[in-house]
Amino acid sequence: MSSLTVPAPTASILAPGRAPAGWIISRREDLTWFIGSSLAGYAAVALMWAGFPILPLQAIWFFGIDGPHVLATVTRTYFDKAERQKLGWFLWIIAPMLLVGPAAAMTGHVALFFLAAFVWQQFHVVKQHFGFVMLYKAKNKERDETDRKLDRWFLLASLFAPLALFVAKTQRVFDGWWLGPAILLPYSALAVTWLGRQLWKWRAGIAMNWPKLTLLAAVVPLQWLALGFATRFGIAGTLEAAIPLGLFHGLQYHRLMWFHNRNRYSTPEAAERNGLAAKLATNVATYLLVAIGLHFLLTFMPQFLFPSQTVSAAVWGIAFTHYLLDAKIWRVRSDKELAVALRLAR
Repeated sequence: MSSLTVPAPTASILAPGRAPAGWIISRREDLTWFIGSSLAGYAAVALMWAGFPILPLQAIWFFGIDGPHVLATVTRTYFDKAERQKLGWFLWIIAPMLLVGPAAAMTGHVALFFLAAFVWQQFHVVKQHFGFVMLYKAKNKERDETDRKLDRWFLLASLFAPLALFVAKTQRVFDGWWLGPAILLPYSALAVTWLGRQLWKWRAGIAMNWPKLTLLAAVVPLQWLALGFATRFGIAGTLEAAIPLGLFHGLQYHRLMWFHNRNRYSTPEAAERNGLAAKLATNVATYLLVAIGLHFLLTFMPQFLFPSQTVSAAVWGIAFTHYLLDAKIWRVRSDKELAVALRLAR
């Protein structure tokens, strides 16, 4: 999921102790999937730190969660008759995306390509977390402009600052003693400001957006921990970073996609209007089998049958298509049917 565009959120002042508790699905589901799934990322870092072999973790991440989440987008785009009509020519973006990697490989820039692919992947992950924050702000009617700006900059800085440090240190970009302080000092000032704002609101008896705050408490430390740990392995550490961050991201995405699909495709007219997408929403096992199967056929098998950097680079075009499609299909403000499916509107 890319960033969800939702109506600007609002802060309501309630009596002390009365906090709104607007969850996307429910308190239990959100805490389990949208927030609690971060524990999979923390566990992965802990296991790698303890010397656990990375191959089993990579297999779980690649085959079971992250890879299938990329192909899960197909269930509500290419397989959705109404969505195909809406997206039109944009669905063909996959063709040029499949050519970017091979072009980089043939021109001798494959290493730079894989680094750029990792950065885009992490940018996509960051946008999803930002989308969840915006959903929680909308669900809890938090529309204060100061909070909107402060939440935005704190979250983006918390996720991009460790990524910038990782790239700079592993690529020896601007390598110097001043690099860390140049990033950490302004970030620390922003973090203290954000924390001070939360403390002031709590002491003033202003309703606290606990779902949003709980999500941030899960997301921010994991981003710093995973990328900080991965830096120890140099540029090869992209895998050590991608696994814990991708486990969290993928589990979030699968649960939101299934929530959306069940809500959107369960109406009596969905079969005729949406076609195959409605049939795949009959049960979660079907959805997962399709996502895993597509990932196996379109991502794994080409690399298994034709093992080369060129083919591996080409397969990244599927992920790039996922990133681009996600940026278009999760825009609540311009898609009333999406807002209804996410229970943001009637």
